[in-house]
Amino acid sequence: MINEQTIRQYWGAFKRDGQLVEVRILGGGKTFSGYFTDVETMLNAIRPYDGYGIYATINPIQRSCYGRSQHDVILPKPKATTMDTDIEARSTLLIDIDPKRPSDTNASDDEIQAAYKTAIAVYRFLSSQGFEKPIVAFSANGFHLYYRVWMANTVEVANLVRDFLLALDMLFSDEAVSVDTSVFNASRISKLIGTSSNKGTNTEERPQRLSYFRLIPDEWRETDIAYVRKVAAMLPKKEEPSRFNGYTSEQFDLDGFIQQHGIEVVKRTTFGQGEKLVLKQCPFDPNHKAPDAAIFRLNSGAIGFRCLHNSCAHYGWRDVRLHYDPGAYEKQYREQLAHKRSYYGQMDQKPIEPVKEDGRGKKWLSMGDIVWVDPAQMISIPSGITELDKRIMGFSLGDVTILSGISGSGKTTLIDHFILNAVQRGFKVAAWSGELQGFRFQSWLDQMAAGKANVVQKHGFDNLYYAPRPIADKINAWLDDKFWLYNNDYGDGWTNLFSDIKSIVNDKGVRFILLDNLMALDLEDDQSSSNEKETRFIKELKRFAKSENIHALLVCHPRKEQSFQLLRKESIAGTANLTNLCDNLLISHRVGNDFERRAKDFFGKDRVAELMGYDVVVEIAKNRSLGIVDTLIGLYYEKETRRIKNEMAENIVYGWDDAPTVYEQELEYDDLNLPYDD
Repeated sequence: MINEQTIRQYWGAFKRDGQLVEVRILGGGKTFSGYFTDVETMLNAIRPYDGYGIYATINPIQRSCYGRSQHDVILPKPKATTMDTDIEARSTLLIDIDPKRPSDTNASDDEIQAAYKTAIAVYRFLSSQGFEKPIVAFSANGFHLYYRVWMANTVEVANLVRDFLLALDMLFSDEAVSVDTSVFNASRISKLIGTSSNKGTNTEERPQRLSYFRLIPDEWRETDIAYVRKVAAMLPKKEEPSRFNGYTSEQFDLDGFIQQHGIEVVKRTTFGQGEKLVLKQCPFDPNHKAPDAAIFRLNSGAIGFRCLHNSCAHYGWRDVRLHYDPGAYEKQYREQLAHKRSYYGQMDQKPIEPVKEDGRGKKWLSMGDIVWVDPAQMISIPSGITELDKRIMGFSLGDVTILSGISGSGKTTLIDHFILNAVQRGFKVAAWSGELQGFRFQSWLDQMAAGKANVVQKHGFDNLYYAPRPIADKINAWLDDKFWLYNNDYGDGWTNLFSDIKSIVNDKGVRFILLDNLMALDLEDDQSSSNEKETRFIKELKRFAKSENIHALLVCHPRKEQSFQLLRKESIAGTANLTNLCDNLLISHRVGNDFERRAKDFFGKDRVAELMGYDVVVEIAKNRSLGIVDTLIGLYYEKETRRIKNEMAENIVYGWDDAPTVYEQELEYDDLNLPYDD
């Protein structure tokens, strides 16, 4: 069975005009081969081989291979076929998911359903890691996910793809379905979609089926190699015995550890590299039930752990062992686990206590009158910029931060990032924007929260991406009672706004206030100079932040002349008391030719050269608590989502995302409608 229209669809999806492909045909104990640059010529050549197994290369081949004897024809017993050294580069990353069954047999309907369920799980997982949408095909016995990439054809990349597939095998293969780990070589051939399987006897229970495309995205976008590396790194490495990890032999007694600590294992299953122990619940969040969390024991002796929920994705086997046995490793690893728990989880917060009305106590305090506070236990709102949080401990409650930057430097993007990150960590947030209409503020926030897997692009506009209504509704429901935006119809007068801020802090438990921006605020005092108004304003804001134990972030624009030079502290519009009295001063810089030219005089040519690989730089120009100044943090920008990212492959899954995306719903496996004889 051959479906010529599907083969043309295959060519249109995978091959550019003039690109060389090798078709390889297997059957009757023979191998046939042909090289083609045109789909119609290829179709004419393969028609006589209906009923054979027909395969094709997936990566671009060196043009010189077109000179082989099987040029535009199918020949038996070819003198040469495509080898890894014949591949120019890798353009396609193949994930081949098949049901386990006796060799030389076709899959049953139930086995195909099981394979498709696994394919859905793999897609959802990779989507949560930031991968672009794949082409999905039914391969006649299983399913293929094709991700568009562009990677060099090197031994290093071959090893990377191998480890990537091994990691997926570890996470998703079981007694019924496997992820093929052998398809990592550059010259890999795979089923020519539109042709049929010729394995085994064609029976009613196990028929020979036709391959077809399940889904082709409107735009097959390229996934950066950084995301592939991130997944490959999930493959655990064996810990060698040492005095630091307490291993008493080459193999850790995992079964004894599980029994000793009463860890409930609901299922044990084998996969190509070892054994998967599915836990009844995740050790770090009991709401994450089986089969979402598992311990992996590899044949190599390596042990791994993975919870498929994003909120627990940063925990590994070492963390699991420390969770049950706090003395298992040296102090630095215990501290790392404590940091992960506090930084990534919902943060414990003491209730806001209003200022008591029974007096302010002594005017002069002895040291014994002051209650000691452990600096390590002070509550800070993580910014979500890991280097910033590491340097200044996040946005400490009781402090005021000023954010500045020239037009187009990413201030609004940073504000949205701070809002979503605070909500994700369990803090309630309120914002006033004197510039943006409510629907615009909401749209941009939804776009960032949605992630690449959920945004859509308006046809005909290169940079207009947005969260469609069903996704936006879920995001806004998640933000309900967690984030509030001030209604600009109530004006921009500071007196009324400040009164309303006090109310929402006390009534709703808001801990993070954002004001965008100072220039749009009416400070409402005609009797004073601008400098006097701004000084009173910043002092009032600081007193309020300290008394109510909140953090306030204020956006201040630079002076107009600043557009021709690198923005510095003294060039921020307003009185110098704004920057003198604030606790943190952050400056956002967009990386480009202007930044390179202007910044090297301040930070040096070498440091600026290091930063040119980023899209945005956040400068810590002032930090009162730790004395951090002149510190530059490079960040990446993702245009589809407006996200600011710590790493190229970072992909945050925010708390609203607890259901399949619109794209995933198109892949649901309840009704496969498999064609047997198209």
